[in-house]
Amino acid sequence: MHSLRMKWRSVSRAASAGLLAAAALSGGCSSIDCQPYSCGNVVSLNGSIVVAKEVTVVDFRFCADNKCNEGSIDLTEGKARMPCTIADPIGSRVCLSQTSEPSSFALRAQSFQLRENEVPHDVTVQLTLVDHATGGVLLDETRTAESSIGWTDNCHVCWGAEATL
Repeated sequence: MHSLRMKWRSVSRAASAGLLAAAALSGGCSSIDCQPYSCGNVVSLNGSIVVAKEVTVVDFRFCADNKCNEGSIDLTEGKARMPCTIADPIGSRVCLSQTSEPSSFALRAQSFQLRENEVPHDVTVQLTLVDHATGGVLLDETRTAESSIGWTDNCHVCWGAEATL
C-alpha cells in the first residue's frame, strides 16, 4: 500500500512537471494575463419623443443588426421610468422617462446582443413605437449606430455603438 502511494506521487509529479514544461514552451498561461471580466457591449439609440396625453401604453419593436425584441411600456403617471441602467445580457429594452415638459419623454433603446470579440462595426438600429390602444404609429425610425472601441487588451475587445434620434 505504501509503495503504491509513493508510485502515484512520482507519477503525479512527473505529469505536473511535464505539463508545466509544455506550457512554458508553448507560451502557456504566463504569456497572456487575461482578467476575468466581460464587456458590457451595448448598442443604444437616444433621443426624445412627444406622446399625446391620452396614450397610456406604448408597444415597441427594437432591432439591432436584425436581432429584435418587442414589449410594452406603461406611461401612466409614475410608471414611465428609465430602467435601462441595468444590462439585460440576453436581449434589448426600450425605456421612456418623463421629462419636465408635458407629454415629453426621454427615450433610450438598448440592445445587449453584441459579442465581446466581434469585430467592431456600425450597427443598423430600427425602432417602432405604437399606441397600444389605437395601433397608431408614434415613431418609426432607422438609424446607423456608429461603433467605438472603449477598451481592448490581449483577451477582450470592449466596444459599443450609439445613435441619436
